Amino acid sequence: MTDPNSPRQKNAEETSEKRPLSIRETLSILIAGHIGVRKASQRAEDFGRARGVNVFFAAVAYFSVIVFCLVLLVRYIVG
Repeated sequence: MTDPNSPRQKNAEETSEKRPLSIRETLSILIAGHIGVRKASQRAEDFGRARGVNVFFAAVAYFSVIVFCLVLLVRYIVG
């Protein structure tokens, strides 16, 4: 059984908290930010860990999906 207060466990937790976010995690925080379900402090921490390139590509992908869905919705409504 591991001790949660051991120095090794604390270092692992600190490393995981400071590591950059993956593309999937970045997309997740973008969607949560768009919906508005994250606190400002959590959002600031997340974007502090996110890489700029990952944020850019995740935002482009998210924007593309939104535009595509809106086009489909308009085509469906118009007929």
